[in-house]
Amino acid sequence: MSRVREVTAQDPWWKPQPGSAKNARRMALAFARRDLRLRYVQTQLGWLWAVAQPLILIATLTLVLGRVFGLPAEGLRQFGLNLAVALPGWIWFQFTVSQGAMSLVANQALVSKAAFNRSALPNSKAIVGFADFLVGSAVVALGLLMIQEAQALALLRLPLVIAYTALASLGWAYALASVSVRRRDFLAVLPVLMQALFFISPIALPSANFAPVGWGILYWLNPAVAMADGFRWAWLGWDVWQPAHAISAASGILGFVFGLLALRWRSRRLNEFL
Repeated sequence: MSRVREVTAQDPWWKPQPGSAKNARRMALAFARRDLRLRYVQTQLGWLWAVAQPLILIATLTLVLGRVFGLPAEGLRQFGLNLAVALPGWIWFQFTVSQGAMSLVANQALVSKAAFNRSALPNSKAIVGFADFLVGSAVVALGLLMIQEAQALALLRLPLVIAYTALASLGWAYALASVSVRRRDFLAVLPVLMQALFFISPIALPSANFAPVGWGILYWLNPAVAMADGFRWAWLGWDVWQPAHAISAASGILGFVFGLLALRWRSRRLNEFL
């Protein structure tokens, strides 16, 4: 009579394996290089699209919304400043979440056949988006120098906000990637959700003075609130902080932890759904 031996994994799903972080970093860089090479193939402007995108959005939103609100010249200038310093960070956040959420499904042939840390795919999208963010930030820095609004302390403050933006966007990307593997309807509605999030986030104007009670708590649970106002503080030195910003910052950091754990949990049964 034959004997059946059941073999199960002994390490818990939440415990990282030795060398997994180094492997994930190496794979993420490899995927990012691939995406960056292919991104602007057969385009006439190439990397100039990374400059054109924020400039077009800033000009369009400033002119359109400025006319809607009937802003005077000085008000229009302040509106443009608010938008310009926050927009590159938002574009990076949106790109990481949108592309990271579909990264497992888009690479399902690779995921189902090769063993590697699954977080490398969303991480690679964050790296690609960061390259565009650097280009957009260079445009912002040049513009601030031209209008004499640049601050030397921005070089010290920006790394803090950049690190937070990376964590917050990756947390959402991890969580949505783990969900979309089984529920792919999320990928269909994600662009609409990201557009809605843009309009309810303080990208064009500083955050509203909502009390963090009742429905107001939903506003402050949005990690993009701390991100957008953080870039205003970093670039311009404006005192935009409110006590409720701690809620937004905490939601971004806790979202990263939750998203990473969700992706690790889903990775154990990933091949069943791809």
